[in-house]
Amino acid sequence: MTALAQHIAEPAQKAFMSFADFCVYDAWRSSDEKKDKSFVGIRIEDNQPKIYFPMGYRASKPPEDICKRDFYQLIAVLNDKSLQSYFSEEDLKKSQLDFPFYAYLSVLQYYLDFGYFVESETIYKKGFSGKISWPRTIKRIKPQVVKDEYGRDQVVYLNLITRKTSYREDNLITLVHKFCVKESAQLIGPLYGVSEKEVEEPELLFDYELFAEVIQDKIAATFNDKHLELFHAMLKMVRYLENRDNRGEDGCENEPLFGVKTFAPIWEAMVDKIFEKLPQGLSKSDFNPHLRWNSGSKEENLEESEEEKVLDDPKRSTLRPDTIMENAEDLFVLDSKYYKFGMKLDRADKTRFLPGSESVCKQMAYAEYVEKERGLNPKHIYNVFVMPYCVEADNSGLPKDDDFEKRPLKMRYAGFVYGDWKKVPDTVRHFHKIGCALLDVKSVMRDYAIPTDAQNELKNLIVKKLI
Repeated sequence: MTALAQHIAEPAQKAFMSFADFCVYDAWRSSDEKKDKSFVGIRIEDNQPKIYFPMGYRASKPPEDICKRDFYQLIAVLNDKSLQSYFSEEDLKKSQLDFPFYAYLSVLQYYLDFGYFVESETIYKKGFSGKISWPRTIKRIKPQVVKDEYGRDQVVYLNLITRKTSYREDNLITLVHKFCVKESAQLIGPLYGVSEKEVEEPELLFDYELFAEVIQDKIAATFNDKHLELFHAMLKMVRYLENRDNRGEDGCENEPLFGVKTFAPIWEAMVDKIFEKLPQGLSKSDFNPHLRWNSGSKEENLEESEEEKVLDDPKRSTLRPDTIMENAEDLFVLDSKYYKFGMKLDRADKTRFLPGSESVCKQMAYAEYVEKERGLNPKHIYNVFVMPYCVEADNSGLPKDDDFEKRPLKMRYAGFVYGDWKKVPDTVRHFHKIGCALLDVKSVMRDYAIPTDAQNELKNLIVKKLI
């Protein structure tokens, strides 16, 4: 069991708040315009941690034990480096996923289990006080041979080598650990029933060079796995603290937190992991349409040239579909939208959160590019918007399919979007109708990394509705 799972499963008995009190599931519903309704993760507010879950994770706050499991799932998703690799530079800049949450947790766990780290050394001496070290006694003390009451020879040691453990509580590594424990208690202690008032005030002020040198020396000289885990966690903490004061100079957040300003990039990454299946021999970039510049000369060749490739500006003139899924003879172009459409809203409000005309036009452009340029010759091309919803709320107002409960990823069909400049229904080009699929947020976060039959399920869900 991981450190996080262990502490969630076995919280400290002296907790002064319910774990559920730290959890916020409905921030997205807030009508307070001053509140940040898009942040997902852990943030310190009024010297207390607050855990913000993504929109649609649950319909209402669950019991205490369920909140703890939800928290574990959330941290696992936020900490997944494979999901972070999908982020743009701007998304990374707006996030603060470099906060070493697990390092803070490891330092706090060691304190809860063993107290402060105190370096010890073993002292050996002659005498009878202490635990006998027989190997050293046999090696260094000459025994005496005496007769027992039956006249037999017996070996007797008239002196012994004993050992004692000496603890050095004024050692630098102990003082550094006390500093790290105080930092951990201030930020995440309340989650585990630890108040910062319960831990000692550190005797040292923060000194990165001194702290890092002391910890690295101990790492180099330590072979105890438990101690190594602690020292590595402490090193991550002091490195984070060294860089923390510099945050904000480049537009980053400058506050202790672990999370993202918006969950949309993670939603897109999870959907892509579940559904992406590229045609053999092609990469995702092969499906990117480009804009080209022509100076207006009639003699200029409009065909793509090496010069045009050089002139092309990828930041401005490249369109990138979110996910390409090949299934049998069909091709699906998916666009992930972290919109409120699938949430429990008044019917009049729901249409305000549908994808706009720009998104619709881009999806059609992607499909036309595949059809005309890539030469894949799929039987049909389908466009799909993928949006979140909460299965607990059952708020779509749509009938459930017969096999709905059997699906590991709960998904619903919600209708389709089309442009009135295209004929509908179009029996040849199905991609002129963009289907809308709703995916349950909680099941996506739970199963995005686990192979499922979701690709076939999505195909069956969309195809039978759009044909």
